[in-house]
Amino acid sequence: MTDVQVKLLNLVDEIADICEKKNLHYVVAGMTAGYVINHKKFDAEQCYFNINMPLKDIVVLEEYVKENLSDKRFIESWRNNQELSMLKFRYVDKNTLLFDGGSTEKHIANGIHVNIFPTREFEPSNEVRGCERYLQLESYGQSSYAPWVSVFKLATRVSHVRIFKRYIMGRIKLENANYIHKGMLKRRNMTKKEFADFIIDENLKANKPFTSPRFVPEERQKEGEKVTEPCLAYMTDRGRVVKFPIDLYSNVKKYEFEGRQLNVYSEYEKYFESLYQNGWENKITEEINGTDRSTVIYDAEIGYAEYGEYIKDDKVTLWDIADNKKAYNAWMGKYYNPAVNKAWHTFMRARRGVERIDVWYRLRDKREALREAYDSGDNAKLRKLMKGYLSTSDRYTAEKIGFYIDDELFKYATRLWEEEERPGRMRDENPITYAEYVYSLVPDLYKTETPDIYFENRGKTFD
Repeated sequence: MTDVQVKLLNLVDEIADICEKKNLHYVVAGMTAGYVINHKKFDAEQCYFNINMPLKDIVVLEEYVKENLSDKRFIESWRNNQELSMLKFRYVDKNTLLFDGGSTEKHIANGIHVNIFPTREFEPSNEVRGCERYLQLESYGQSSYAPWVSVFKLATRVSHVRIFKRYIMGRIKLENANYIHKGMLKRRNMTKKEFADFIIDENLKANKPFTSPRFVPEERQKEGEKVTEPCLAYMTDRGRVVKFPIDLYSNVKKYEFEGRQLNVYSEYEKYFESLYQNGWENKITEEINGTDRSTVIYDAEIGYAEYGEYIKDDKVTLWDIADNKKAYNAWMGKYYNPAVNKAWHTFMRARRGVERIDVWYRLRDKREALREAYDSGDNAKLRKLMKGYLSTSDRYTAEKIGFYIDDELFKYATRLWEEEERPGRMRDENPITYAEYVYSLVPDLYKTETPDIYFENRGKTFD
């Protein structure tokens, strides 16, 4: 382990000990949970660790730290820093330094820390939810968009034309801006600190349970009737509400990691599906940021306050760096990435024409074998023969480009997609199957002019 990781796990141990002493609850969260499940130790220089805790338990943890550990620990949240991108809590070692210049979030405690993401059992009022999202929008420097969000969402509701909502939501950092007009109005009469305190306090006062049909056992589901079950809710840094099973903290399994036992939700597939949706298996294997980057300043023996005193006269502050990174990301998102994506998409569309011929040619001598496998129901053999076609199709579909050769091969692919239970898509607000989605991306010319017809019309043969 690196010296940073030693300090980091000391913090994790402290939190676990306090939870046991005060009867609090936690589980390892997000990509950290995926890492703990797949590894027994650090394999690189990761310097972040995330956990979930009930919001009411975090309040107890805060009080414990103030009374017993205030000389060496600090909990940063909206209570003391309203520039954070969401309602979360950072359990920080005061005697260490960790500044990530690649982050756009502004911190007042730049030390080695554990991120604590709160879950909530009870649902606050719509006003409070709007306030929370408005404060998030402020932290992204986008509060000026709030009136336009309200106007464009109203236009969508009145006209039933979704393009208004899509237009404005594509310009802000939030995925969910419901009730943000209520937050905008509330904010006018409060300081930022009062506003943040109001959000936290009202969440703690809420008494209406969050519910979801997602976790209702199959035997309790009723046809034509919506059956819900109490659940826990987690609000992401983009304002999206994620529903977790109500037994998140009671149905846990211990996983060994660096010589200690850590709590992970036993049915973690449900957890990851809720948090990351489709593709969660790949998401939890992504590399976690570490100290092995040029943008990171760290020291396990120097306190962040001491470092702050050392650089206090510098013309560029740490918050200036965060602002510059935010401006850079905005420029990349508005100008650079769209131009690159457009060029790449155009290239892929041209390349599709070449690969269409290549795959068609490779399958010419396998047509009879393909028909026999299809007619006999031998999907394993069919899949083996269609391997190149399927992988090529997947690559282009990911770019929203339809790959298609002819009706016969598409019929074979459709059976194999159905066997995999590929999830469907939405097209013009109507659900369609995965095969129908792929077909909808195919240009009309390819649906009528197969490669055989193309070469026949040009007098080209391959026999």
